Amino acid sequence: MLEKSPPKGLQPANAEAPPKKMRGRPFQRGNSGRPRGSKNRTTRALEELVAGQAEKLAQKTVELALAGNVKCLQMCLDRVMPRRAGRPLDFTLPPVKDARDIVVAMAAITTAVNDGSLTAEEAGQLMHILNGYTKALETHDLAARIAALESQLKTRP
Repeated sequence: MLEKSPPKGLQPANAEAPPKKMRGRPFQRGNSGRPRGSKNRTTRALEELVAGQAEKLAQKTVELALAGNVKCLQMCLDRVMPRRAGRPLDFTLPPVKDARDIVVAMAAITTAVNDGSLTAEEAGQLMHILNGYTKALETHDLAARIAALESQLKTRP
């Protein structure tokens, strides 16, 4: 007959909990497991099978693509002309020369999102660019101010 243990909330405080498995260091110190960059058995086996045949396989893929095999054609075109991660935006930011212009540019982006000419993702990317520009302006401004203060300190008697 199996004994039921009382629910966790009803167990006495001094009851020992079963030991937990240690995570994070499955190997002994100094032994980090498989060396970095090493390949698993399946990858090595496939590479050995294809080792001398790579040129023939590539040629066959091109032949099949030219014969009309859509999958081979897609594979060849993906190598020649990879898909673009993004698309050029049909949106012109107002000129940004100083920090005041960034507010105008951000307002233009917000208006474009409201009008539907920019998606939220595109606006986020543009805002990210403007934030980087803002940081560059702040850094330049602080460097100029520090240089001016240091030159004033040097001229003092």
